[in-house]
Amino acid sequence: MQSSLSIATFLFFIAMLVYMHAVFKFYAVVKAERPEWVDRRGSLGFFYTGIPRLADPNVSLATIGIAFSAKRHELRSPQAAKYANRVRILLPFDMVVFFGILAGLTVGAP
Repeated sequence: MQSSLSIATFLFFIAMLVYMHAVFKFYAVVKAERPEWVDRRGSLGFFYTGIPRLADPNVSLATIGIAFSAKRHELRSPQAAKYANRVRILLPFDMVVFFGILAGLTVGAP
């Protein structure tokens, strides 16, 4: 049981890195082609002054929302389709692996 949890944790870590890379790259493509889609600023947006825009939850959720919506087909870049598909595959995969790890730790706890 312990080795399977270790393997699942390692798999989650690697998949999360690839997912974050895809989100950052997809954000860059969307920002270059359609900046109005990700130009969001919430009421607490001043907390995120001086850090990358993608760190703002409103911007990151808008970026992920574009990856899961039909708007992704309006982007001309072939890189946009590649990164949107990675986000669409890896987000549910990471969630399943995370909850599997959580369940394994809960069941294995004394």
